[in-house]
Amino acid sequence: MAEYLLLVYEDEPATSELPAAEEAALVGRFQEFMRRNETSVRRGQRLHPTSTAASVRRDDVDGGVRISDGAFVESKEVVAGYFLIEAENLTEALRLAQEIPVPNGGVEVRPVRSAPDA
Repeated sequence: MAEYLLLVYEDEPATSELPAAEEAALVGRFQEFMRRNETSVRRGQRLHPTSTAASVRRDDVDGGVRISDGAFVESKEVVAGYFLIEAENLTEALRLAQEIPVPNGGVEVRPVRSAPDA
């Protein structure tokens, strides 16, 4: 079995404007996804908003680092959470990703690279 990281992207402003009942229903759909796929999902978490993030970048000029508030890049959709899964192959990982209930975003599927001595 291979590991895949499913990065859940969303339009933060659109999600934050969901009525409470819709947000509760969405949380329920995520919980159902995790229950239905409990043999494949190793871990999954929602992240705090990008307003709580900090970014670290290397400075090529002097070799130091720059730390700034906020997300690493500006875009309409931001990483809102993730699932670490086990799947036989990319096809199975993509099938699971299609089940994630993201109302205003998408899911990026990335294979996890194993350590050389793992």
